Amino acid sequence: MTTPGTSVPLLRLTLPRCLGVPDRAHEVLAAVPDGTDVLAYDAPAAALARALRRSRRAGEPGNDALVAPLDALGDEPVLVRQVDFGDELVTILLRATDGTFLSATVTDRSAGVETIGADELATLLRASAAPGADRALELVRLLAPDDRVRLFEQGARSTAQTFAIKYGLAAERGSTVLDLESFVAAVSRSGADDLPFCALDVPGAVVTVAFTPDRTAVLATTIARRPADDQGEDRS
Repeated sequence: MTTPGTSVPLLRLTLPRCLGVPDRAHEVLAAVPDGTDVLAYDAPAAALARALRRSRRAGEPGNDALVAPLDALGDEPVLVRQVDFGDELVTILLRATDGTFLSATVTDRSAGVETIGADELATLLRASAAPGADRALELVRLLAPDDRVRLFEQGARSTAQTFAIKYGLAAERGSTVLDLESFVAAVSRSGADDLPFCALDVPGAVVTVAFTPDRTAVLATTIARRPADDQGEDRS
């Protein structure tokens, strides 16, 4: 049996054309290639509803429409399916028992973009006891103090699952991924709640930092080094 909504073609078939479903959701699914990755995870309806209501988008019409059908489901599991398209994110919720459509929304993540200064990020990393914070700090120091790094919020559990799969496979294929296990463990503990993150691309590596919900401390870090740079280091 095919797991509901785990590919773009399946999502196109699942998403109904009816009142409450944004036309933009259909437009995005039509625009992205069939092979586009679908972020897929499940969560209890009640926990997911609480997390959505605590997110910084709480009160927005799209967020409210996404949450509306969850209250009647209690702790019944809900399938969450998400597709990226530039700055837009399509989120579709399905009932886990039978794949029935529940709700959908499209989030424009470019609206109200928040950033953190490189100097502030360095200060938080310097004060953190999170594994790998010292290594991340060395790479952040490659930025100019007045550089800005984009912040984004997304589900803790889904992010942990994505990193475990994506970077776990990268490590198996020979890439160097530092502090992945501690990052996944720390982020997973926040469950379905949203957490703030930032990712910075520096020479030779991508650094991802997770913050506490109030953004006053670093929760976890992980660094993925590019294979070409690893080879260069081995030769030196």
